[in-house]
Amino acid sequence: MLLRDFISMVHQLAPPDLAADWDNPGLQAGSPDQEVKRVGLALDATPETVAEALNARCDVLLTHHPLIFKPLKNINFTTGAGALIKAAAAGGLSIVAAHTNWDSASQGVARALADFLELTDRTPLEPAAREFYKLVVFVPAGYESRVREALFAAGAGVVGDYDRCWFEASGQGGFRVPDRGKPFIGQAGEEARTRESRLEVVVPRDLAERATQAVFRHHPYEEPAFEFHPVRVYGRDQGLGLIGHWDPPRDLGDELRRRFGAFRWAGLRPGLVNRVALLPGSGGRFIHQARRQGAQVLITGDADYHTALEAAGLGLTLVDLGHFETEWPGVAALARALGAEIGRRNLDVECQALAQAPAWNLF
Repeated sequence: MLLRDFISMVHQLAPPDLAADWDNPGLQAGSPDQEVKRVGLALDATPETVAEALNARCDVLLTHHPLIFKPLKNINFTTGAGALIKAAAAGGLSIVAAHTNWDSASQGVARALADFLELTDRTPLEPAAREFYKLVVFVPAGYESRVREALFAAGAGVVGDYDRCWFEASGQGGFRVPDRGKPFIGQAGEEARTRESRLEVVVPRDLAERATQAVFRHHPYEEPAFEFHPVRVYGRDQGLGLIGHWDPPRDLGDELRRRFGAFRWAGLRPGLVNRVALLPGSGGRFIHQARRQGAQVLITGDADYHTALEAAGLGLTLVDLGHFETEWPGVAALARALGAEIGRRNLDVECQALAQAPAWNLF
């Protein structure tokens, strides 16, 4: 497997069009032509995780947080990102990130934390849409299957976990053939009409050119009539964070102490809770959204003093478990998901989560 193919596999699980505008998922450093045999996953690219990946003879370090968020004005090999890029390049290690696209993916970070907390009946806290095209192509009767199969082979017609999805409606089409035309139906210089089908499939934006070529190669008309329309597709479990339930209600303090040990909280004192909002990472800005959706508690990380006061005024319990603690289950979940996909494809690639310590330590 080449690195470009590995990144494509990551993007199937964490579609890049789910990423926030300010984010920078994907290849951070390395060559798309590199062969991939072993992959290590971590929350961040740090001197420790890069060294661990090199010691484990990994070809790729896949992180949640991008190594590069903003354009670099220079690459200083003695500090920061420059030092990590130099160390990785010297050891033949590529670095790839799956950040807010994995946050919003249907199997992503919030779902992993919800699994760990045993929450059920989940819905996204902030639903997210993927950007697609709807391809509409008019096909003469009897040729629908030929064009449809070509589009499926080009990657069109995938909706969530379903593939080969399409819609078709019959009607009548007409056109005038140019004097020098070589029509499939009709005569040069004359008007023609025929039974046609309107065929519709969704196409990922990065596959629009491939779908276009499939139409030109497999449509019987000299000038096939087709068009692309931009559409937004919402997945059932797709979005930032989630709202989940404990049924019957559980004691919030007992549950969190048992799983995480110490934690910070603000607002109402933790007690029996059944409706829980999660937003791993830095999610304090979602306190109003969580409260509007009936959550009794929002579990997140990086909550500041003023957000804690505001949560108390809303009558919401705000729990700060820490950025690392809320996102680490998502790294482990991505490792499992990639391992399953690698196994399904019978690829000779190993995938493992690397050990990483939290940024903060407690006395």
